[in-house]
Amino acid sequence: MADWTRTTAVTALAQLPGIGPVRLDQLLQAGDPVDLVGALCAGSPPPPGLGRIDEAGSWSAILASVDPGALAARLADLEITVTTAGEAAHPDRLAHDIDPSPVLFRRGRPVPTGSPAVAIVGTRRCSAIGREVARELGHGLAAAGVVVVSGLALGVDGAAHAGALAAEGAPPVAFVGGGPDVVYPRRHSELWHRLVAEGTVASEAPPGAAPARWRFPARNRLIAAVADVVVVVESRSAGGSLLTVDEAIRRDRPVMAVPGSIRNPAAAGTNGLLADGCAPVLGVDDVLVALGLTSIVGVGLGGAEVDVPSHLRAVFDAVDDGPTSVDEVTVRSGRPVLDVVTSLAELVASGHVVDDGVRVRRA
Repeated sequence: MADWTRTTAVTALAQLPGIGPVRLDQLLQAGDPVDLVGALCAGSPPPPGLGRIDEAGSWSAILASVDPGALAARLADLEITVTTAGEAAHPDRLAHDIDPSPVLFRRGRPVPTGSPAVAIVGTRRCSAIGREVARELGHGLAAAGVVVVSGLALGVDGAAHAGALAAEGAPPVAFVGGGPDVVYPRRHSELWHRLVAEGTVASEAPPGAAPARWRFPARNRLIAAVADVVVVVESRSAGGSLLTVDEAIRRDRPVMAVPGSIRNPAAAGTNGLLADGCAPVLGVDDVLVALGLTSIVGVGLGGAEVDVPSHLRAVFDAVDDGPTSVDEVTVRSGRPVLDVVTSLAELVASGHVVDDGVRVRRA
C-alpha cells in the first residue's frame, strides 16, 4: 500500500461521515493530516472535541479500508486539485473569510485572484427574460475582463455561466454543492464540462459527494466571499439567492438587483432588494461602475440598436421586451392584422422575436 500524502489524507478526512467544513477545519487545525489519518487507522480516537465515541470506530474502519495510492490515482484521473488553507494555491479570500473554507477540490483553472469578480445569482425558476438578462450580464462582464461567479444551478446561474463562456473573456468560476466530479443538475452536463475545460468548477465537497441539501447554503458563502459585487437577476421572496445576499451583507459586499415586473413572482425578491436600497442594474455598465471600472458598454440591457429589415421595422418597434399580444402589435403599428402576422413570422424566423404560441416579445 502506498504512503499517505497531505492531499490524499485531506481528501480521505473530507469523505468521512459527519464531516462538514467546520469540522474538517477543526481536524486540520488539530495537526498534520497525514499523522491524524495514521493515528485513526491505528484505532486511536479523534482529537478531543472533534468526534463522538460512536464515530471513532467508524472513522478508523473507513480510513483503514482506503488505499491512498488508488485515491491519488483517482484524483489524478479526474484532474482534481486539492488545496487547503495556508497553501499558496488556496484562494486567499476563502482562507481568511469570516467562515473560512478549509479545503477546496477544484477542476479546471485556479480560482482567479487579483481580477475583479462578480457573482450573478437568481432563482432556478426564472422567466425567459430573466434568463436572457443573466446571459447578457455574464457575457458583458466576462468580455470586460470580470470573473463571473455563480453556482451552476438551473435558471439564472447557468445562463450567466453560458454567457460568460460565450464571451471568451475572463474564465468563469462555479462553486457547486456536490463533488467537483458529480455533474448536477444533469441538464447542465455540457455546460459543466465546458466550465471544467475553460473555467473553474470548485467545491468543499470531496470527489463522489452527492449534492446534499445542506451543502448549498454552505457553498453560497463561497460565492459571496470571492465576489466583489453580488448581482441578483431574479429572486422570489425566499430562496437560495437571498441566502447569498445575506452572506454578501455579512462581508460588506455591495449587492445590486435587476428590476422586474411587480406581477412577476420571480422578481418579488429582487424588487424587495431595490426597495431596501440596493442599487439597480439596468445594464452591464452599472456593474462596471460599481466595480470602479471604466464604462465600456454604453447601453442598457437590450438597449442596443437592432438591425431589422426596413419592411419589418414598424412591427418590430411595436413589440415589447415583455410578452405582447398580436392585437397590441396591430394597434401600435397601424398595420393590417394579416401584415402583422406575416411580419412577426419573419421576425421569429430571423431570431429578432420570440413566439411563445400566444404572445411575442423581443429576443
